[in-house]
Amino acid sequence: MSNNTIARRYAGAFFSYINQNHASSAAKIWEEFSALASLCSTSSDFANVIKNPTISNDEKLAIFSALKKSGRISDELYKFIAVLIEKKRLTLFADIEKSVQQFIMEAENKVEAEAVFAEAANDAVKKELVKRLEHLTGKTIVLKDKIDPSVIGGVKVKLGSRLYDATIKGQLDKLKASLI
Repeated sequence: MSNNTIARRYAGAFFSYINQNHASSAAKIWEEFSALASLCSTSSDFANVIKNPTISNDEKLAIFSALKKSGRISDELYKFIAVLIEKKRLTLFADIEKSVQQFIMEAENKVEAEAVFAEAANDAVKKELVKRLEHLTGKTIVLKDKIDPSVIGGVKVKLGSRLYDATIKGQLDKLKASLI
């Protein structure tokens, strides 16, 4: 079983548990979870605690217990992390957090779209793109844009597993393929 599949299962179980049993504090818990995941990617020391198998489970629990006692993480998040440590799945922490974010977006009827432009697009263009994508999907779009001069012009949008290519480069590639 792949790590993404395992991470998604743990995320789904945790997401369901929190929403069913701690709905009033769910937003705070997701915020804490996200902050820890960010810390994991920005602090090599913290990442080492999570990924290093030579650090004992008791030492890892003590570190997270100190975070709980200081009020930086909730009891619910601490208990979940303790399960991850016990099951030797703490190394999947960042992947689990990404999956939790996907569950949150699904629950809020949101979907992430990644748009690639040749140059920085103005707000009016982005708003029109979001409006069209929302009409297409029936969901609220969270747009993340990137710049890639190689697309020459137009836009390429990745929406879930779908790719919409309205770039000049994409059209030239299609033309080239039809001529060969």
